[in-house]
Amino acid sequence: MFKRKLITFLVAMLAGGVSMAGNGPGGYPKEPIRFVVAFAPGGGTDLVARLVASELSKRIGANVIVENKGGASGIIAAQYVARAQADGYTLLVGGSGPMVFNPITYNTLPYDPNKDFEHVTILGSYPIVLVAGKDQPFNTVKELIQYAKANPGKLNYGSAGASFQVPTEYFAAVAGITMMQVPYKGTALAAQALMAGDIQLLSADVGPGAPLVASGRAKALAVTSAERNPILPDVPSVAESGIKDFDFSLYSAVAAPKGTPSDIVKYLQEELHATLHSPEVAGRLKQMGIKPEGMPPADAMARYAKEINQFQPLVDRLGLKVN
Repeated sequence: MFKRKLITFLVAMLAGGVSMAGNGPGGYPKEPIRFVVAFAPGGGTDLVARLVASELSKRIGANVIVENKGGASGIIAAQYVARAQADGYTLLVGGSGPMVFNPITYNTLPYDPNKDFEHVTILGSYPIVLVAGKDQPFNTVKELIQYAKANPGKLNYGSAGASFQVPTEYFAAVAGITMMQVPYKGTALAAQALMAGDIQLLSADVGPGAPLVASGRAKALAVTSAERNPILPDVPSVAESGIKDFDFSLYSAVAAPKGTPSDIVKYLQEELHATLHSPEVAGRLKQMGIKPEGMPPADAMARYAKEINQFQPLVDRLGLKVN
């Protein structure tokens, strides 16, 4: 009798007729979790989200579904999640753009990074790489600075969005040079322009930048993190290149709607940290040039605040505002 009931239960479970509670607070999660990615499929944040979602699903015993809501520099996704039910089942996967650069470059936003979200964690960080066209007359940051000073007003770079423009302008300010930004709707388009000779420099994350360098179609001058990146091991950091203490990386991060129970936020952060530092995920991230993070919410918020304070004066001084 017992065996027959057990078989009936297992068949029903496999057929989807029985809902299994998770191992989190109050049996959370009891239904699939949605990762709402703030950018289009195929980009760095999307790839990280899908990798983490797959492994997190195994850890917590519930499906984690990736849903892309790209557009408007992450504003569409951020606004959507900010208005979602605060129950831990709808999470924003955004990062530097929605949490740091949108607030300092947009005069008005339909969301507030602090008032509308519970910050869960930062998933992974990755530097910007400065890539030059293969025929440009500079091969190092030092030579780039010399060229810019000898040719005022003639140096340009391509980038896509404030997440690349603002740090690149910060680099220029610290280096004591000026560079003209040529905006593109995506890094792929900016890379095409670099190879065509339409621009001299490309400011991009290491994911799309590294293949250009490996193919010989462009040359990398430096990465913006304090240390070298594993997928560009021969490329020095900006700090190594003579600009002391320069250290900046972009990142992908997770946030929940404001009011999400603190025990669920804590559970998510702990499970994400364990997922990110598992051999499978950490190894894949390293191959992508991404450093796994997983820090507590307070540490993530401190990083956002630090970078807003770092870049806000430059944005105001240069007028890098969007109406």
